[in-house]
Amino acid sequence: MKLLFFRNIINVKLFIIPLLAGVMYGCQKTDSLSEPLSSKSINLSLNSNDESADFVHQWYKFMAGIQLPNPAAAPPINFRNFAYIGVGLFESVQPGINGGSSFSPKLYQMPAMPKPDMSKDYLWSASANAAMASMFKLFLTGSTGLTNANRTSVDSLEAANYSRFQSLAYADVLQRSQAFGRSIAAAIYNWSTTDNFTLASDGWVPPVFPGSWVPTSNPPAIVGAYLGNSRPFLKYSLKALAPPIPIPYSTDPASQFYQAAREVYDLGGTTSATTANAATARWWADAGGPGVGYPAPYHLIFIATNVLEDHNAGLWKAAEVYAKTGMGMKDGPIITFRSKYHYNLLRPITYIRQNINSTWNSILPSPGYPDYTSGLVSNFGPAIQVLIREFGDVAVTDDSYTWRGLPARQYSSLSILLKEASDSRIYAGIHYRQRHAHRGGA
Repeated sequence: MKLLFFRNIINVKLFIIPLLAGVMYGCQKTDSLSEPLSSKSINLSLNSNDESADFVHQWYKFMAGIQLPNPAAAPPINFRNFAYIGVGLFESVQPGINGGSSFSPKLYQMPAMPKPDMSKDYLWSASANAAMASMFKLFLTGSTGLTNANRTSVDSLEAANYSRFQSLAYADVLQRSQAFGRSIAAAIYNWSTTDNFTLASDGWVPPVFPGSWVPTSNPPAIVGAYLGNSRPFLKYSLKALAPPIPIPYSTDPASQFYQAAREVYDLGGTTSATTANAATARWWADAGGPGVGYPAPYHLIFIATNVLEDHNAGLWKAAEVYAKTGMGMKDGPIITFRSKYHYNLLRPITYIRQNINSTWNSILPSPGYPDYTSGLVSNFGPAIQVLIREFGDVAVTDDSYTWRGLPARQYSSLSILLKEASDSRIYAGIHYRQRHAHRGGA
């Protein structure tokens, strides 16, 4: 499977997760929902593309809303959780797609998923609804601050959707569909518990060499030193590593490295950044917490949802896209954290204070892991590439923070959105600009 690289302003050689192109495409003969509900044997095993995805989008927006007041979990945790949720969503509807197939033979160590009784009828919307409700409770309770009251709200939304589906199918069809969706949720969650995911760094000894990373927080934080050992979705990601740092470390003022640090000093400092650059840095910070922002990965999910809604994507396409973007959300950080601790490059704030200005501060605090490569781009890059492959390099609106009184941001293409997101880390003062020659890789 070919690995693709995406040219971006921070990490031109960012690894992009291979897409399983063609896996889920096909069409299916469907039965009309307008047929009278005259018998228990009515065939509702529809092509899920013909069922609306509105309730799926509602689920993601709903979860963002109820989690907004909660303390933000570490971004890799939430990205991982929503990666599994996206795959589970697809598994809950794929039996209804003619030519569709489970991801289990294709993803690394994914077990066989429960199978529906295809001699009987299912409403795949009801299956997806139950799977989403179950997975949100299984994955988000505890790790991301889902409270008992939140769980009750999840149950209420599931019940409200179920009630609406009663106009489409008899009770036995809905109950069977619901049970199948819950069985998928349980299987996905059980699989997730064996992925060796951890942000702990106990026993990790920082290497010391010119330009090596040192924690910048007080007390020092070292996060995710072993995250690269987590089980990925794709076998390729087991050993994949970002290319070597393109700019050799140097403290010589004439060197490329010094100039890269000087650019961060000029653009990303608390006293030097322009108002526009500072605003862009904070737009993409996604720190989470009351009045601050949505915790990751909701910003990215909102962008994907806006594109899906703009293109009137049905349930099948929405499930496919959420699953593929989810794969990027998990494998991207695995490759990135492996690369971070392999190259162990110091953050700009350390270099700038040592070599340019000892009192300099960045707009955003530096995270507790090395600089190279960019964590934000490792999440956004693969997901944006999924959207481009599915819909083209289309215009997009990002209205994630209009609730804070900020105007929506309009982008003429998804590529331009991604460029701004990656630029934001320079404006934030937490990443150097790194450029590689563009090339493919096997």
